Amino acid sequence: MELDHLFWAAFQSSLILGLVHGVNPCGHSWLVLAPFIVGQKKGRKAAFLTVSFLAGTAAACLLLGLTLGAISTVIPETFEYWVDIGTAGLLLLLGAVLIINPHLLHHHHDEEHGHDHEHDLDHLKPAAKRQRMAGAALFGVGFVNMIIPCPTVAIMYGYALDSGSALKATTVFGIYALGTAAAVAVVIYAIFHVARLLKTLTQDWVEDALMRGAGVITIIFAGYSFIAHL
Repeated sequence: MELDHLFWAAFQSSLILGLVHGVNPCGHSWLVLAPFIVGQKKGRKAAFLTVSFLAGTAAACLLLGLTLGAISTVIPETFEYWVDIGTAGLLLLLGAVLIINPHLLHHHHDEEHGHDHEHDLDHLKPAAKRQRMAGAALFGVGFVNMIIPCPTVAIMYGYALDSGSALKATTVFGIYALGTAAAVAVVIYAIFHVARLLKTLTQDWVEDALMRGAGVITIIFAGYSFIAHL
């Protein structure tokens, strides 16, 4: 696989945005998982639920990368330039929106919703069978959460459609999934051991700052992509 400059830029951006996505207190990330972890007494059960959720996220990422990368290989050469310029322009616009108004495309978490899950979980904890069902459910949630995209994945979508390679596109989505998994694992581990950390991480300013940071990274990548295609 040829490591062209645009691929390398997308690779690095995806890793950083994966980490941002993993820390971000939103419905696409650890906030969905936290109610299942808070109150768990055994680390093995917490780890099983976390891995289930992250496996769903990774599976969706790889599927998206493979699919979009394959689509990029059949885009007619006469349209490639305009597709490249168009996606770069949309990424610039998206990055600006995330910086100016991070709430517009990415709503804040709902703490009450989380508490409802936590209450429902009281019925899941005792039985091993229900524990497995919770793991399967979290795999599904992780998968659907990636299929319904978060703004932080815009770079991967844009690059995948420009890549002309299913392998490169899948690699970029895969590194995003790896970054997300690493960040979510660290956050969940911290919450498991320090429950009061949950309240700190769910403050509104945390999500605003992270989404604005994602906007800056998106603009940098889009500008680089735009210049590369001129």
